[in-house]
Amino acid sequence: MDALVNETLREQIYCESVGGLQVFVLPKKGFRRKYAEMFVHYGSNDNAFIPPGETQPVEVPAGIAHFMEHKMFEKPWGEAFSAFAKLGASANAYTSNNYTSYLFWTLENFQDCLKLLMDIAFTPYFTPESVAKEQGIIGQEIRMYDDDPGSRLMRETMEALYSKHPVRLDVAGTQDSISQIDAELLYLCHSSFYRPANMSLFVAGDFARESVVGAVEDALASLNLPCSSGSAPRAAADPSGGQGAVVSADDQVPKRLRPQEPPQVGGNREIILPVPIPLVQVAWKLEPPGEDGRQLVALEMATSILLNILFGKSSRFFTEIYEDGLVDDLSSAHEGWPDYAFATVVAQSSSPEELAQRIWAEVEGAKNGARRRELEEDFLRSKKASAGRYVTLFDSLDTVGEMQVHLHHVGQDIFSYGKILESLPFDLVLESLQGLRRDRSVQVVVRDGPKRK
Repeated sequence: MDALVNETLREQIYCESVGGLQVFVLPKKGFRRKYAEMFVHYGSNDNAFIPPGETQPVEVPAGIAHFMEHKMFEKPWGEAFSAFAKLGASANAYTSNNYTSYLFWTLENFQDCLKLLMDIAFTPYFTPESVAKEQGIIGQEIRMYDDDPGSRLMRETMEALYSKHPVRLDVAGTQDSISQIDAELLYLCHSSFYRPANMSLFVAGDFARESVVGAVEDALASLNLPCSSGSAPRAAADPSGGQGAVVSADDQVPKRLRPQEPPQVGGNREIILPVPIPLVQVAWKLEPPGEDGRQLVALEMATSILLNILFGKSSRFFTEIYEDGLVDDLSSAHEGWPDYAFATVVAQSSSPEELAQRIWAEVEGAKNGARRRELEEDFLRSKKASAGRYVTLFDSLDTVGEMQVHLHHVGQDIFSYGKILESLPFDLVLESLQGLRRDRSVQVVVRDGPKRK
């Protein structure tokens, strides 16, 4: 078993491919709680793909990855959440744009819980009756999100930024799209994506790594799975403007298809919902970072630090808008993947349009060379703060697990992340600043009352 080691932090993560499944083990001596998370490199963006070993593309309804996550806890023998509870474990699952995850925490019966986790992920059970029942449950969930101001704000923002890329679609899908899901489609997606070569397992706790590997080997052997030593493919766009696939060297993983996304963005949007104070989000559509994992991570860091410098609680901008009574709070975020990236600033404000204009003005003002020294001083302080947060990261096992798996898929790891942060240059922050272009930005407002003309 190979090991990733950081002598300064006194942490190490053991890595081994078991039947094609990438297994990461983080020993935490003295920790009573034990944690395991199975990551499937399959999310709401993966609605067009070529199944392993085939040549014809397949398109499936939006929301099917999230739908499957719900269904995977139903088995012929019963309901898996109850089974975890009987073992003394707490289980959960979630679906994002790029991953589906199944996890548990426990103080006891770790190997039994791990076997149950793998049974959940690798043994699907779908019937027409259970699918129809789930359509009603998820349909209600979609209606709930439609009425939630924060959820609507984010969804409408993505639809305004992106016209073709599937990140514009809600993870849960729509009432119409989930009505098209049936057991046959679920089995197709499961057989295509829920394969060891397209999955990763992260475990952490006070136990010997050999016991984890042995438990995984036993579980895989009993499940009779299609195993492979391949790695998960990444998405890319076809420069011809159609759909393009990344061809993996191994036919045990699906080939993802992505539409060519134009650089332009849509117009500003207004959503009418009963909110006491309007919500406003300003968002920028950024250039996709591409397949270079180190560059992708560095741009993520640089843009996040930039947003904190410009709009964080200690920024001059926040002090001004707070004293002017425009906001009580404000937050910013950046998300970057090989095939898309965006940045957002969001707040409650009684004057949302004025706040948006001031946000845009702050970005353009920061591009003035006269502010370079001020920005560089802020960058050095923010970089030190980020380094401090990185050191404490290893007390949060689930955060480490999620980061390690995601970084592994771009050729990096949790320790190289720290090295990239340490060597992060200020020039990359300036490059990120230039990427916040006004012509590739939108404003989305949620407010109460009649729709404005």
